[in-house]
Amino acid sequence: MKKSRIALIALVCIGIFLLVYFPHFNYKYPLHVDEWYHISETLKLKNDNYVVTGGTFRIGFDLFLLPLSYIFDLVKIYQYFPAIWAVLTALVLFWVVNKKSGNFYLALLSMIFFASLKSNVNLQGLWFFIPSVFVFPFIFFYVYLFAEGVERQNKKYILWSLGLMLIVLLVHSVSLFFALPFLFVYSLFNYKYILKEWKFFSSFLLIPLAGIIFYSLVRDIGIFESLSKIFYELQFPYGRMPLELNNSFYEVYSPVGYLLACLGIFFLIYLKKSKYLVYLLWPLLTLFSILLFKMFGVSFFAPYQRTMYYFAISLPILSAFGVYYLLKVKDKYIRKENWKKWVGFIIIAVILILTFYSYNNIPAGVQVYHLIEDNDYDSLLFLKNYSIGRVMAPLDISMASYAIAGEPSVGALYFYGIKKKTKEFFSSNSSNNCTQQNKILRQFNVSYVLAEKPIDCNWTLIYNKTNLIYNVKNISNPVKKPVQKSF
Repeated sequence: MKKSRIALIALVCIGIFLLVYFPHFNYKYPLHVDEWYHISETLKLKNDNYVVTGGTFRIGFDLFLLPLSYIFDLVKIYQYFPAIWAVLTALVLFWVVNKKSGNFYLALLSMIFFASLKSNVNLQGLWFFIPSVFVFPFIFFYVYLFAEGVERQNKKYILWSLGLMLIVLLVHSVSLFFALPFLFVYSLFNYKYILKEWKFFSSFLLIPLAGIIFYSLVRDIGIFESLSKIFYELQFPYGRMPLELNNSFYEVYSPVGYLLACLGIFFLIYLKKSKYLVYLLWPLLTLFSILLFKMFGVSFFAPYQRTMYYFAISLPILSAFGVYYLLKVKDKYIRKENWKKWVGFIIIAVILILTFYSYNNIPAGVQVYHLIEDNDYDSLLFLKNYSIGRVMAPLDISMASYAIAGEPSVGALYFYGIKKKTKEFFSSNSSNNCTQQNKILRQFNVSYVLAEKPIDCNWTLIYNKTNLIYNVKNISNPVKKPVQKSF
């Protein structure tokens, strides 16, 4: 590859890194509740405190973070992971498009449109390093390898695709299930080869079989009971996810990006580019799933929110085709070479400006939040040097309790403990309610209370530099007085 092309790729990669790192310019901690959760779960794996639950279906992601936890402090280094992974994913996309099309500029445009994908805390996205985003490069790879394997009748490619699918199954299973409809339809277009090699393709039964066995082991139930539960859990009716919104399509991609994707689809169909069939079926069937949810309130194979993003990540390739063929059409009507270059430059400049113009426009209610600040970090770090004990802290700070202090909390915003009891404890913050608060402390065997305001309940104050930390072990585990015998 020419040095000038390598420089262009490097320039785009730097731009992607800075764009995705943008929310961390003034904030050095993880941004999403799921990020804090997976830091905590990784450290529990490291400390042999990992508990097998339904969330274990994302254990592959925690296993990826595990070796990193021995090298880095995950809380401090996590801010860089989303940007690094976005660059890596964009490079994978470049490789896939370049291999498929043999066109360097088409692949480079795909990277740029991929970078324009928006993020918010509901639909998630590139700003967060979580399982649903971690699998993006694997999705691009397994779709490409499967399609190439079928098209070329190359079993090696198909087996590589199968291997990647099994990895995705352990990291974020719905990131595999969402693709089953369009891969199935794609296979129907190539049914002659599928039927010819039916014994070989039966190996794909390993995917559902592995999923069922893993589900049975995690839930400690029989195979047949697992089948019925899996069938139920692959349906996502309205209300099943924590935050159900009538999301706009513009929350994930720009209007000009959609317009160019439609143009790309038109040209691929008009020019009969059948080798890109899988990249036409992908957005078509995910869009169908989205519309099904909007009309009937139920989504299949993947939650509506995740499907929105799976739909979005299929579009950069098509948008790149839209730009490429738009420039081709321009060349037919402009004869002078100098004019061709200047008009082409202007078209690309306008497209890029319009593509990224609304990048940071995030709807109210799904904007990025900060669970902790420096003072909360310092407070939890102080607790890290104390003996192990359960912590009672506000729900947002509790989410970071194990990740920083290595201490479990009574309740957190999501995933951990009993949220209701934590709310009850801090809503009773007055001297008149000390009896109720002490009762809760004893009920959950709490050792430390981390509070943002003083609590006048005669507890032992051990820290007051930022927040306040009380040692309440004597409340949770009162020393029993010896019983005096009368003679």
